[in-house]
Order: sequence, then C-alpha cells, then structure tokens
Amino acid sequence: MELASVVFYGRLGDQALPMFNLEGELQRWRSARVLDCPGGPGSLSARLRGLVGEVVAVDPLYALPEQELERRALADLDHALEGMRRSPTLRPDFDLEACRQEHLLALQTFLEDRRRHPGQFRIASLPELPFADQSFDLVLSGHLLFAYAPLRHGGLSSGEGFDLAWHRRALAELCRVSRQAVRLYPAHTIERQARRHPYAEALLGELPPGWRGSFVSSRYDQGHDGCTDALQLERVTPAATPAPDPAAAR
Repeated sequence: MELASVVFYGRLGDQALPMFNLEGELQRWRSARVLDCPGGPGSLSARLRGLVGEVVAVDPLYALPEQELERRALADLDHALEGMRRSPTLRPDFDLEACRQEHLLALQTFLEDRRRHPGQFRIASLPELPFADQSFDLVLSGHLLFAYAPLRHGGLSSGEGFDLAWHRRALAELCRVSRQAVRLYPAHTIERQARRHPYAEALLGELPPGWRGSFVSSRYDQGHDGCTDALQLERVTPAATPAPDPAAAR
C-alpha cells in the first residue's frame, strides 16, 4: 500500500488501548496529563476522558471547520480502504467492512467529544509541538512514526519526507514534552509478514539522555502477520516540575 500524504484516519479508543498496552494500566495514569499526537479523527481522547487527569489531542487538521473536517475524514477513509483492498500487505481474512464501520463510529465519537471539549484539541504537528518541556506524563503516538516512512524502508509513504532524520527529530520532541513515558505504534513495517521497523531499531539505540526503551508485543490487529510490536519508552532520570502550559490558562 502506498500513500502520497498522511491520511486523516482515526481509530476507536477501545482499539487504541490495546494498541498502546494501556488496558491494564489505566489506574497508573488516573491523575496523569496525557497527549495523543497525532489525534486524528479517533476516539481515544473520548475513551480516556474521565479516566485520566487530562487528555489533549493535537493534529494539524484540527484547524479545519467541523463540516470540512468530517468531509476530509470520510474522503481519506474511502481512499485508505480502497488502497487496503488492493494491498498484498493484509491477510485475506481481515474484515475491511468491519474496519470501515469502526472508523465511522470513531469519527462520530471524535466529533461529539470535540464539540464538548474544544480546548482539548490543539492545532499542532510533529516535529515541533507548542508545549513546554515535560508538559505531559504520558505521550501516545499512533500511526505516524514508522508507518509513514518511505516505502523502501517499510512504510507507506511514496515520498522521502518522513525519513530517518525526521523521525529522529519527532521522537526527540515527543520525549521533550513527556515527564514519564512515550508509547508508539506501530514499531513494525507495513508488510504482510511484518518485521521490526529499521528506523525504530535505530532510534532505540540513540535515545535522548535519561530515557530507555523496549519493544513490546501488542494485541491490536491491523491485518498483518509477523512481528507487530509497539515501542515503549520510559524516562529514567527524575522529571523536573513541568512549566505551566500557557494555552491551558486561556
């Protein structure tokens, strides 16, 4: 499967929890400030709201008015599913119609949650985020890093914009804004027989000072066989008291 640009494509919160291995850990994060980057039109924020201290989602397309945002999400969903139907990277038993219905439900939940909590959806994109150092306890990033690496490096992108240098900057930025942990999915190639992504392996070997990481299996199924790991990073040096987020006071 090949994509010329990042699609505005969201998943159900109940899918994202196992994706990031959070199902049995919500008690740990009950007072945490959580960042979903990029949030897309997914319902992870809605699922976590009330279970954690605060959840903020960021995406560059949050700048669009609601009707245009919904149109973009529906168009990108159709485009992505058409590519998936033709793709040899998915198992034949992967149910694309069920996948479509899940994404539609995630979109509607996202739109309702955004209406109720507009201040928790910020316009921003990697590799530069408008937050102070260590603003969040837990940072989650799904289906951007590694997934949009160039095709020749096991990703979806037909271009070279999301190369290893971009990934290096993006991961450093996710670590910068986190006090405790960063979790990323997928950390594998987008292939029928997936393998650990070479960028993920490279970045794990050069984490910012004070961080350690590991590959962790994930129960989330997006239609691939083989190694479908997530990447989990933990800060091992004491976190400083975070600076206040100026946007939060407005």
